[in-house]
Amino acid sequence: MQRKELNIFSISFLDLLSGALGAVLILFIIIPKMTSEQQSALEEMEKLNVQTAELLELFDQVRNSIPVELYERIQAQMSNTQSAVDELTQTARNLRQRLDDAESENAQLRRQSEQIREQLSQAQRQLDAERRQNRNAAGDKLFGVNAQLGIVCIWPENIDVDLYVQDLSTGTVGYFNNKTTPFGILMEDITSRGSAQDADRYELFYQSRIVPGKYLIYVNIYEKAPLTYAESATVDGHVVMFPGASNEKKIDFRRILLTRRGETEVVGILTVTSDDMTLEQ
Repeated sequence: MQRKELNIFSISFLDLLSGALGAVLILFIIIPKMTSEQQSALEEMEKLNVQTAELLELFDQVRNSIPVELYERIQAQMSNTQSAVDELTQTARNLRQRLDDAESENAQLRRQSEQIREQLSQAQRQLDAERRQNRNAAGDKLFGVNAQLGIVCIWPENIDVDLYVQDLSTGTVGYFNNKTTPFGILMEDITSRGSAQDADRYELFYQSRIVPGKYLIYVNIYEKAPLTYAESATVDGHVVMFPGASNEKKIDFRRILLTRRGETEVVGILTVTSDDMTLEQ
């Protein structure tokens, strides 16, 4: 009697097989992206394990109803599928462990970074405190004198440059022939810069206490400077208020070029209040 063929490949069976193989393909796409989709990938693998187990159970039920060669071929394919699933599962676990290790390392680095930042902040606070202490110890001195406002000018050439400060409300001028005025003092008249000792010397007009007002600042080359001195001068300078204090304010001059003896050049008009200043250049 001829053996009757059984068609065990129903729609449900094919759906199950397709689902299992499809899940394997999905895992090949998901696994490389384990960093952000790790949990969902593991859930897919669990479902795939269940589907594979169900499929093997079904094969056991129908093994006597299909040709041996076909059964063995399908069984080999399912074994390969299970091996692939196991390998992918292990890969996913390895990736998850690597991700956990990386997150732990990142957390440790963040803690170390915060510690270093705090140490730098402490060092900066200590440095600021030392600076304040040094300023207080020096009495907020500007070039060795107690001053709340200073007008400074310097030039590199060996020539006699003079600094003038005029009180616009009275017309009084502070300069080398009138060093002490009601609104400030000229510290020193620098007549030459011919030696290394002269290189760091400035002309300084300063106020020990702020005297509000408007002041015209100008410079010139002394007309009777010795002929052996340079013919021109490049003058730089600045105005500083509350030197060394936390509210210190400094305004630089524009650079001024004097080309002959007796030449005068206006720096600008300085407006001083009790706690601020501006310079119109």
